Amino acid sequence: MRVKTLILGSASLAIVALAAGPAFAQSTQAAAGQPAGDANAAPQTGTAADNAAATGTPEASGQEIVVTGLRRSLQSSENIKRRSDQIVDAIVAEDIGKLPDVAVSDTAARIPGVEVLRGGGEASQVLVRGLPNFETTYNGREIFTAETRVVALQDFPSGAIGALEVYKTSTANLVEPGLAGLINVRSRRPFDFSGLEVAGNFWAQYTNQSRVWHPNGNILISDRWNTGIGEIGALVNFSYTELTYLDSTRSNTDFVANDGIGNGKSARFPDIDRVDYGSGDRSRPSVNAALQWRPAPGLEFYAEGLWQGFRNKISDRELEVPLWGGQAYNNVVLKPGTDLLQSAEIVNPFRPDGFQGGTYNKTDTYQFAVGGSYDKGPLRISADVARTSSQFTGHTESVDYAFSHPVTVDAIIDANGNGPQFSLPGFNAADPANYQYRGFFEERQIAKGKDWQARTDLEYETGLSFLPKIEVGFRYVDRYAHRQYGNHYWGGDVVLNQNVPITAVPLDYQLFQTGFRGDNTPVFDQWLAPTYASIQLNEAAMRLFSRTLGDPDNLFPPTPFPDQTYSAWEKSYAGYAQVRYAFGDEGGVHVDGLIGVRPVRTDDRVNASTVTNGAYAPIAISQRYTDWLPNFSADIHFNREIQLRLSATRTRTRPDFSQIDPGGSVAPPPSCTDPATGQTIPQGPSCVRTLNSGNPNLKPMRSNNYDASLEYYFSRTGFASVAVFRRDIKDYIESFQEFVNNPDFGIVLASSPFNASKARIDGVEAQFQTFLDIGSLPAWVRGFGIQANVTYLDTSLKLPGVLDGNPADVGLGGYTMPIVGVSKWTGNLVGMYEHGGLSLRLSYNFRNHFLSLFRPDLPAYPLGAPGSRLYTETVQGLARLDFSGSYTFTHNFTVFVDWTNILNKPFRVTETTNFTGADTVTVPRSVQYQESVMSLGLRFRF
Repeated sequence: MRVKTLILGSASLAIVALAAGPAFAQSTQAAAGQPAGDANAAPQTGTAADNAAATGTPEASGQEIVVTGLRRSLQSSENIKRRSDQIVDAIVAEDIGKLPDVAVSDTAARIPGVEVLRGGGEASQVLVRGLPNFETTYNGREIFTAETRVVALQDFPSGAIGALEVYKTSTANLVEPGLAGLINVRSRRPFDFSGLEVAGNFWAQYTNQSRVWHPNGNILISDRWNTGIGEIGALVNFSYTELTYLDSTRSNTDFVANDGIGNGKSARFPDIDRVDYGSGDRSRPSVNAALQWRPAPGLEFYAEGLWQGFRNKISDRELEVPLWGGQAYNNVVLKPGTDLLQSAEIVNPFRPDGFQGGTYNKTDTYQFAVGGSYDKGPLRISADVARTSSQFTGHTESVDYAFSHPVTVDAIIDANGNGPQFSLPGFNAADPANYQYRGFFEERQIAKGKDWQARTDLEYETGLSFLPKIEVGFRYVDRYAHRQYGNHYWGGDVVLNQNVPITAVPLDYQLFQTGFRGDNTPVFDQWLAPTYASIQLNEAAMRLFSRTLGDPDNLFPPTPFPDQTYSAWEKSYAGYAQVRYAFGDEGGVHVDGLIGVRPVRTDDRVNASTVTNGAYAPIAISQRYTDWLPNFSADIHFNREIQLRLSATRTRTRPDFSQIDPGGSVAPPPSCTDPATGQTIPQGPSCVRTLNSGNPNLKPMRSNNYDASLEYYFSRTGFASVAVFRRDIKDYIESFQEFVNNPDFGIVLASSPFNASKARIDGVEAQFQTFLDIGSLPAWVRGFGIQANVTYLDTSLKLPGVLDGNPADVGLGGYTMPIVGVSKWTGNLVGMYEHGGLSLRLSYNFRNHFLSLFRPDLPAYPLGAPGSRLYTETVQGLARLDFSGSYTFTHNFTVFVDWTNILNKPFRVTETTNFTGADTVTVPRSVQYQESVMSLGLRFRF
């Protein structure tokens, strides 16, 4: 048998371990960064070629195989899925610094069952099988950002990642997964390499909407040495990414007014049109390092550290143009058969206003860990101790402005299915005399978290064929979380009454760069606004300026509000016991699996303050609960290619600390009166405070999970699988917005979490991948490959009879709805080609429409439209096309190019208001044009 293997990139021992079989994989498990205690199936021996011969893969036939970047990545991810005790899907980097996307969160979107929501040039919200409630781990240990329980996947630079693993089912030896599972980010360690390794990437990155280039890069240096005290390895990896983004949005407001349009007639229409620009400059420096020491065979120690930085300069701006209160409505066109306004010329409605924000956010997250393992004979013992510390600081300065006078508006509620459109004929946007100053808002916030976590795991191979392994372990976590927030606002009617021109404000105003590239809809899209730099550099000057206008308290940055500050302490104790069973004929049908249980006790304490009529009072809450998390799995091997996995587990997700915070936060009051005319804005979403508060009575969410997966592995890079699953969830936590009458602030738009009665998710996943590895085909034809996956989700959430204790909500009792944010269908289709030094990948990702907002309105609101009952927003179907290509000139150098969001399809949202009497109004809510990112770079390896 002749086998030729050519690896373009690093020779990762972790990958070889997975290909070689569980025995080798177990011995290199710590080096591969898999979750501690996550051992593979019963021990086997032999080389990769031996295993291939046993399984009928191409090596067995004497066929020459060339293993390159894409093939190696698919082979490694296939081996992870095939040999794992859990149902796992993974993406393995093709080479050092080469995940298939700019952000790790975008990479996650390519995994079956994972949905994402994108913005700012990257995926920002990740759902696994319809739920956001998953655990995040780094090399098998828990990691988080500040006061939250998870870390944002996009905070991991793709250049530092070896693999992304999504665990969809759990076993007792894993850190407790959330309802949705667990996502493990795996880095590299020095023993992954055979010797000295110097590799990295440098690339220029261009964003199409913001039209800005940035240099990016990462470099890894690793080596290992044989010394008098054993083998020692050291690795360090540096990464830096930066991206300037601009998302441009045209929108209607979420309040449908019923306004007079002359001649005794009235029409219904969204009462405000808006243009929003969400722009910023986001950078992520990162360093990870690792030391490994193997003093003797079977004995190994390690130490590793990670620093993740996040810096975000946000320059967001908005202009809102009221359509109500016009002196005349000309050229009125109604939607046929309705009283819904389609388009009109509106003469001098209430004057436009807006804001320019300047925000700087900074996060630093550190994790340090030491551990080791002893693997001798039937016994394997491992231990790990880690310290995590993360702090977020953010401050925002926002300047409000208004037009000096009303203007005529040409408005189209829906421009040929392309969302709202408006223009301001005769208005000179470049003339400072057309604007006046309206107010100044500041906020400061700090959030931090830290923990100590320790675990130890023991595995014992019994030598019994029917009970080959026993596993036990213990984990302890001591966690602290803190958040404080304060703000100050001066302006509104008080300032507008003084008619302060923007030329008197100590800031630089300019016509900013517009967005909406790829959108041919004519719209008013540029106006005078203060620059980000002048806002950030003139905070003290703006406070003094506010004082001259009558604000005696605005001399210092905002101090934390007691009712918006909390500290939380949490201790958890977890143990587990798990046995592996096996029976049947290894040469024929045989079954193996796991039976285990993980008890977890949680002790929580939260200190905060409440406010009543301006008086603060401290409050402390505590919770204690114990969860028993059993697991059962069975892998039925019909032959060496086909297996059926069955799993029944229970998982639990704790509430976030902010969700059980008994305090609350209230936004500053908006301006609701035109000082020039005395006209009052109808009380609606744009003219009420927003109130956000926690719920100290929240219970953890618990789910009983049932999974089955039929898998067929027909080659080293080819498999097909179909999985079905069900999640029965109790006490699902959801947050809805409601208009309530607060005793301190009157009508407010309140958002608070609560436990829904129950939720359910049923789903099906199907996936397929292969290269055309057919010996009779020419070599260049065998370079074609395909990956495809599709997921179907059916979700149901049952609301309680009363949402917030207000009897007016009783009408919603028993209401059943889909889970917010979940599409029924998601999928990926990837075409690949790899031959010689050429590697190409074209990826299509889609998800169909989904509910993004559900808001029941109380009878006290809206005052402008009595009887309004239910408001929802729906995101329309999303499609995305990405391209990645590279050419390897030599073993040392590869040129690559990436292009994301090629289609540049806008992100569309519709709004629906259900009024009393089954009267329903649906209009466009928003149309957003998001970033398209292009990269050109060089990858090197020595």
